[in-house]
Amino acid sequence: TRTAVVDMASHARAHAIPCALFRRHRTRASAWRRTAARANSALVPSPDVDDVVTMAPPPDDDVVTRRCALVAFVPYEKDSYLHYPEGIDGARFERAAPSYGEVWEHVARRVAWTDSTLSMEVVSHDASAADMARAAMNADVFVVIGCDDASVAKKIREACAGTPTGVALDSPALAGEDRVCYQPMDGLKAMEAKLIPWSQAARDVRSIDMVKDLFERKNHTDLYFMHLVLASASGIDVAAVDISQDITLGNVWCIGKNCNKQLRACYGNPMCKKSLDCVDACGLNDQVCTYQCIRSYENDEFEKLARCMLHSHNCLGNNAVRPEFPRVSPMQTFRGEPLTHSMAECILQGWFGPKKYSWIAVAGNNDAFDAFPNQYQIWYPGKAKNSFWYNPVFRVNTLDGRTVWRRSDYRCRREDAPGTFTFSFMDNGVTSQEYWRIVDAADDLSWSLYYYSGAAKSAGQAYIGAILATPDGLWPADDQLDRIADSLWRGCGIKIWEMIQVDNSNGEDAPLIPLHEVVLADSLVVSVPGG
Repeated sequence: TRTAVVDMASHARAHAIPCALFRRHRTRASAWRRTAARANSALVPSPDVDDVVTMAPPPDDDVVTRRCALVAFVPYEKDSYLHYPEGIDGARFERAAPSYGEVWEHVARRVAWTDSTLSMEVVSHDASAADMARAAMNADVFVVIGCDDASVAKKIREACAGTPTGVALDSPALAGEDRVCYQPMDGLKAMEAKLIPWSQAARDVRSIDMVKDLFERKNHTDLYFMHLVLASASGIDVAAVDISQDITLGNVWCIGKNCNKQLRACYGNPMCKKSLDCVDACGLNDQVCTYQCIRSYENDEFEKLARCMLHSHNCLGNNAVRPEFPRVSPMQTFRGEPLTHSMAECILQGWFGPKKYSWIAVAGNNDAFDAFPNQYQIWYPGKAKNSFWYNPVFRVNTLDGRTVWRRSDYRCRREDAPGTFTFSFMDNGVTSQEYWRIVDAADDLSWSLYYYSGAAKSAGQAYIGAILATPDGLWPADDQLDRIADSLWRGCGIKIWEMIQVDNSNGEDAPLIPLHEVVLADSLVVSVPGG
């Protein structure tokens, strides 16, 4: 016992310096991953979909690398609060919901994909005290989920005694264990944060409050982001979290010098003021929250202000980069033939011509962008040479109780490989670029699956997502679901329970009008082999 206490004390001392030091000095490294190689006629498996993530040494000897190790304690075999899409017969699955173990193992994988300086180990509540201590010995951050058993709480508390930063969620048996760099997040800390809102204490309290809010939203996107927030609070640089969003003297000077007219116009418009207040309450790094704000209170004054502040002058100094992992490839063949650029564009065009739209989204992966009701996709070639457009139309249930239709206007450009595209657009004053891939599609165009990764550079936001679409917005036939689940997982690194089912009711009045002159290509709908 004495040896264990000495080890814990040594561990605590070892982490005390990094907590202080790496809040000032932050760097990153790279990773390599073992390749999964199973064949499929059209699907190209992602080389990053593997249960083992192995970290490589830093590429340069003179680079100081600070890795952050997380450990999560979960009720491994218990059904989690996430669920399978409602439109799929539950009898297809072995259990009512994915287990906490499956969910957190996948979160660990996604955390490593997002930032190579991060790693995470998942430990069951049923693990022995020795196994818990081993897992936590070198951890910088702990996360506890659903602990209401005093004996389990005792093991976790002892194992994490030397872990600097952590939080216990939905865990009444571990009340009072939340801390950031050994500083308890108690009433005194909250009082200090209120008295000195610009202090480190205030930032720490805001981080823990954000973690708890993200957890309570009960969706996979915010669950994974929650762990990044904790890693950032521990002192590691996490680009997805540490975007510039605080107003500094430099920000104020940039905005005042370049955007004073637009700012005054915004404050004179109640809807624009709502947009600003809503986004400010979210924080720019909270994509789900901020995008709901922007689409709820959409107005010209906000767009002009955002265009000036972010697009024209980048007053916040952000520089988001499109996510690199997981690496996702386009399908290689369609209807038994090698996929060509023209064929890929015809798959996107889909049912446009016979219908007023190309596809209707059935389910999407990103809670910020893919969860809106009634998502009509309209892809088409334009009049200008080599022009190709994407005009999604979707319904928004606004934060103030209205129902409105919104649309976007993407310019699409072919990339080198058939089935890959760069989409560029301006959304409410913020310019984004997205890299899209056609991952898979049925020969009869009864469904198609797309993956995208993108970045709103000056807003500091990077993101990924996937969309499954059909001609009628309903799930494909049951005999197609195994192939779709396989394409999602091996092709995109996405679990079927990460797909958010779209509400496609009440879409009859959608404004399905293309924003550019349409010059349709020959439709693949009328040339189905044997049809």
